[in-house]
Amino acid sequence: MMVALPRAKKRIRPLVKDDVTTVMQWSHDPELQQLTGRRFASEMDGTLWWHAVERDRTRLAMAILDDNGRLIGDVELENVAWRAGEAELRIAIGEKSCWNRGYGTEALSEMAQIAFDQLHLHSLYLRVSERNLRAIRSYYKAGFRKVARLSATGRLQGGEPLVLMRRTSADVEDTP
Repeated sequence: MMVALPRAKKRIRPLVKDDVTTVMQWSHDPELQQLTGRRFASEMDGTLWWHAVERDRTRLAMAILDDNGRLIGDVELENVAWRAGEAELRIAIGEKSCWNRGYGTEALSEMAQIAFDQLHLHSLYLRVSERNLRAIRSYYKAGFRKVARLSATGRLQGGEPLVLMRRTSADVEDTP
């Protein structure tokens, strides 16, 4: 799914096919694999992922940029449930030198603005390892709140327990 950005976003832009090689490289980092559960085993996996992002009406992928416009991560809405007005959010800062600098928090806030203002969704949720305190702090700063503790399933199955966090369109007014 593609969206037109109504005004220039500071931290995100639409992900493009040329970004896939970099995203694939990040997926081979063991620490990032553990945090995100994502790994592209082959170039074909990356190609298939890109085609799914490009065509799927229930997904929106954006690139995260540093202050110089360099690709440092990606943020994605997945499993958009149009009737329910909600979507799952996934984010990864692939460039470790950019961790703990606020880029993820800004990207989350900009993506939430798109989700609520342009896509007219009412709720975003995400799952995060309860031991990933850095990410949880970022999610709180971006307006997300803990709502439940979960067992890891899917690509994270067998891993650490997860925290389910949610942000609603009503929370937008309360977030910088």
